[in-house]
Amino acid sequence: MQTYVAEIDGRAIFAFRADDVACAQAWLDIHAVMRHALETVHSDGRRIWNGQAQIIARQATSAEANIWSKLSDEVAEGDEIEDAITVWLIPTSGDRRTSDAP
Repeated sequence: MQTYVAEIDGRAIFAFRADDVACAQAWLDIHAVMRHALETVHSDGRRIWNGQAQIIARQATSAEANIWSKLSDEVAEGDEIEDAITVWLIPTSGDRRTSDAP
């Protein structure tokens, strides 16, 4: 698996794992729970997604992949579910991270 990023209007929103970019995009296109979160969670006082802008999957940069790796390790704590974890790359209204990630 590789690390991918969901990007909206050129802004990296969260990192997640997928087999390839086609699978990553398909997951973004059909994952209703995440799409709902993007519409209801806020960053910098406004909704992350307006419900209409395209959500694009792209391969994570090395810095983004490192953030995903560090924070997913903290969450998983040795569990085998690590590849299913999504990691916010922006501050959010529901943010409970203790890391220095952006």
